[in-house]
Amino acid sequence: MKKWVRIIAGLSALLMILASLAACGGETASESATEKPSGSKEAPTEETGNDLPAWLNTDGTLPIVKEGTKKTLKVAIQMYADSGDPESQWFYQFIEREMNIHLEVQKFTAGNTSETLSLMFADGDLPDIIIGGGFGTSSLMNYGAQEGLLLDLAPYITKDLTPNLYKLYEEHPEYREAVEDEDGRVWSLGYINDTSDRGQISRAFINYDWLEAAGLKTPKTLDEFVDMLRAFKQRGANIVPMGGSWNSNNPCLILLNAFGYLTEDPSGMSIALRNGEVVLPVADREAYGEYLKLMRTLYEEELIDKNFFTTDTTTSRAIIAAGRAGYIANAPFVFLPGFTSWWGALPLTSEYNDKQQWPEGSAAMTAGGFVVSAKSENIELAMAFADWFFDEKALNYNLSCNGPAATQTAYIYDENVTGFTVDPETFEVTWPDYEANRNSYSSKNDYLGKEVYLWGYRILGIGRGNVADNLDALAYGYPPETIVDRYPDVSAPGVQGELRKETAGDGEMSFRSALEDTLVPYVTNEVYPAQVYLDAETATEMGNLMTIVKEFATQESAKFITGRKSFDELDTYFDQIERLGAAEVLETYREYYENNRTK
Repeated sequence: MKKWVRIIAGLSALLMILASLAACGGETASESATEKPSGSKEAPTEETGNDLPAWLNTDGTLPIVKEGTKKTLKVAIQMYADSGDPESQWFYQFIEREMNIHLEVQKFTAGNTSETLSLMFADGDLPDIIIGGGFGTSSLMNYGAQEGLLLDLAPYITKDLTPNLYKLYEEHPEYREAVEDEDGRVWSLGYINDTSDRGQISRAFINYDWLEAAGLKTPKTLDEFVDMLRAFKQRGANIVPMGGSWNSNNPCLILLNAFGYLTEDPSGMSIALRNGEVVLPVADREAYGEYLKLMRTLYEEELIDKNFFTTDTTTSRAIIAAGRAGYIANAPFVFLPGFTSWWGALPLTSEYNDKQQWPEGSAAMTAGGFVVSAKSENIELAMAFADWFFDEKALNYNLSCNGPAATQTAYIYDENVTGFTVDPETFEVTWPDYEANRNSYSSKNDYLGKEVYLWGYRILGIGRGNVADNLDALAYGYPPETIVDRYPDVSAPGVQGELRKETAGDGEMSFRSALEDTLVPYVTNEVYPAQVYLDAETATEMGNLMTIVKEFATQESAKFITGRKSFDELDTYFDQIERLGAAEVLETYREYYENNRTK
C-alpha cells in the first residue's frame, strides 16, 4: 500500500529545539485547606511575580538544577515489581546526570501500595513527592482538603513557574478542569493523552470475513447489528456471535451506546450522560427496560453466551481464541493469530438514539499519579521536575518510559541500555539489549521495567503519540526522507481491505488503524467527568450506596435477561432501585455536574 510522507514545516529549527529535550518550570508552596505548614512560602501570583531560586533553571534547557548546586528530592515511587534498586534504572541515572537532581527513593509496588501509603499518611512522614500512588479523588480530597497533608497546586500553575503546564491548560482548559475540585484546587497531576487516541477508547470489533460472507455491510443501526448477529449464528451451533461474558470482555457497551448512554461501563452501573442529562443507566426508566428486553432476545436466541452471567475469564477467552465469536470488545490480536479478519465496528443508532457517537477514553486523562507534600521544603524543585514531563511534543514523557534512541548517544550510560531503533519501513521499535538477552526477560515491557523506567506508563506527563510516530522519530535523529506515516488515511477508497492485509504482521497497528477508521471519527467529549471531587464524607456515602445499587442491579438484570422475572415487574424494579439509593446518587452527581459544567 502506498504510504504518505508527512510534511514537517521548519524541520531544521524543530530538530534543534527538540534535540535539547526542552524542559522548564518550577513551583513554590501552597497553603492547604488547613493552616499553612511550617516552612511553606506564599503562593506566587501574576501580580507579585515568582521569586524563583537562583539555582533553578527556567530557560527550557537541562539541567533543571544549575551546575554547582546540589539538590535532593525525597520521592516515594510505585516501581515495577521485578526492578532492581532504583539506582540501577536508566531513568534514575538520567535524572542524576542530566537534571542534576539527586533522588532518595522509597520503592513500593502494586502489591503493597495501600499499606505503604496508609503508613506514610498515618504518621505524617511524607516524602517531597509521591509518584504512582494511584490516588482516587476521594483520597485526594481527604488527604488534601480535609487533612491538609497534600499541596494545592492550583496557585502555582503560572507562566513563569510551570510554563509547560500553563500553556497546556491555556490551550486545553478541559485538561485543567479534569483535575480541579469544585473550589478550583488541584491536588494532583497525572497523565494526559489525546482523548480520541486510537488506543484509548473502548474497543469494538467485528469479524469482517463473516460479515462479507453473509453479504452484509457494517451495521449502523441496532436492528442491523442484531441481524448481523443472527447471520453469524447460522455458521454453526457452537458459534457465540457476541463473544465475552458479563464478567470478562463484556460486549454490551455497543448496545448501551445504541440506546444513547455515553459511558465506558458495559454493565451500565456507572454515572453516564444520555441526551445531555445525567443518568445511572440501570436506574433509567426511559430506556433501560427496553435494553433489558433486547438482551433477553439475544439470550433466548443464543446470540450471547448461554452462560453469559457465569462464564469465567478463562472460558470466555477460550471461546474467542477458538474463533467462535463474531463480535468482541477487545483488540483481536490479543486473542487471535488471524486478526486481519477483524476490523472496527461503528457506533449504532436506534429508535431511542438518533446520533452515532462514542465516548472519549477516560484512561487518556487521569489524576492521582503525582502529589506533593504540603510540608515539603523542596516544592520549587518538585514542581520544576513535574513540569518537565508536560513538554509540548511529549518527547520527555516518551523518553522517561522508553529510554533513549540509539541516536541519543549522550544519554547512553552503560551496556544495559544502548537505546532503541526504529525501522523506517515498518516503524517497528526495537531494543537491541532486549533482543540480545531475551532469556533474561519475559517481554519488552519486562525489559523496560527492569532496566529503563522508574515508574510505568500513564502516570505523569503528556504522552501524545508514540516513539514510532513521525515527529518523535525526527526528533530522535531519524532522517526525514525515510519517515512515513505509520497510520495512513484509512478513509480513502479501498484502503480498509488493503490495510487489513498489510497489517497481518502488526496487531498493534491493525487494531489502532481499525479504531481510527470506524470509532474515532465519532468520539465525543460530552461525557460525565472521569474525576469527581466530592468531599470525603459525601464520597464515602455515595460509595456505600453504589455498592448496594450495583449488587441489586446485577442480580435483577440477570433475572430479567434470563427470563426468571417478567417484564411486568419493571416498574417495581425501578421503584426498588431508587429506594435503595439510586435516587440519592443521581441527585448528588447531577448537582456536581451542573456546578462544574460551566467552570
